[in-house]
Amino acid sequence: MTRKLFNLAAAGLLAIALPVLAAGPAESQRYVVERGDTLWDIAAAFFDNPWQWPEVWYANPAIKDPNLIYPGDVLTLTWQAGKPTVSYKPRRAIAAKGDTPDTPALSSVDPMLLPYLQQDILVEKARLVALPRVLGSTDGRQYLSVHDTLYVDASLSVKDWQVFRVEKTFLRPAPSEASAEPTAMVSLKHVADGRIRARSEGRSVMTLTRVVQEVRPNDVLLPLPENTHPRFWPQAAQTDATLLGHLYGSEYVANGQLVVLDKGANDGVTAGQMFTVTEAGANVLNGPGEYRYQNASDSAAQPMTALPDVTVGQTMVVRAYPWVSLAVITQARQPIKAGMHAVPPSPQLAYAR
Repeated sequence: MTRKLFNLAAAGLLAIALPVLAAGPAESQRYVVERGDTLWDIAAAFFDNPWQWPEVWYANPAIKDPNLIYPGDVLTLTWQAGKPTVSYKPRRAIAAKGDTPDTPALSSVDPMLLPYLQQDILVEKARLVALPRVLGSTDGRQYLSVHDTLYVDASLSVKDWQVFRVEKTFLRPAPSEASAEPTAMVSLKHVADGRIRARSEGRSVMTLTRVVQEVRPNDVLLPLPENTHPRFWPQAAQTDATLLGHLYGSEYVANGQLVVLDKGANDGVTAGQMFTVTEAGANVLNGPGEYRYQNASDSAAQPMTALPDVTVGQTMVVRAYPWVSLAVITQARQPIKAGMHAVPPSPQLAYAR
């Protein structure tokens, strides 16, 4: 496999699963893992439909942990009674010697996604009032950069922090109960990292150690998370959702950008779930010989025919909150915007040869 199928920088590749086995009668397929592969890539090369690949990996006792496959390992796909079996031969017997490979194990998903897992986030709007904020610098500069020293409006015992800019508020409509209120979430854009150098009189002195954007007064702080990446894999979503909009408020969204969905962990949404993004089809009014498209001035009581929704792209959840989710656009056939629907991928055969 010389090019990656799942690559956010190339539009449309995620939706294309190469029919490597569909075209030939071979009963087995051998593949040597290369640096830069992901488990999704390999599954897409083996099957027309890679959605079921977690079942293939985990159903085979020869693969105790598919996340511990390394470049140089040899994977062999065989078919038994119409079902696939994947086995592998490690490049070297690392388990017996307790050595660690000189190359990292494969990731389930493209490494380009990993920054999204620890940086740009959503928080409950009510939580903002409790977060420490940047006061500014003693020389009164409006914008601060790396190595600059600034003051924070709280005495902080934790040493390492991330600095975020408050961007946009998203509302998930309330349930039907009269007493319920909409869920309000606020997007935070990661702009810098810093370390606390001193504390006194309810304030802290911070030095900026890394800057993505200039830091401003009123930016908020959250503790620097541990450098761990949760493991998840692309899988088909199980529920419908609606796009609430771009994470930072842009009207249109393109490949590799982040959107907020109005469904979360309490709705069964988890990181890795894939949605097909659709736009509502046009509405056609009247009867034969008098068909025309509906416009804003038309009465809702007029006879109307709704045309099918149109597929405009795909998105994958990278973080699920209780009532909303953060997802990255992996394919966009046209600009994507708030109000579009996100639905489970169309049902396909479990395996194709």
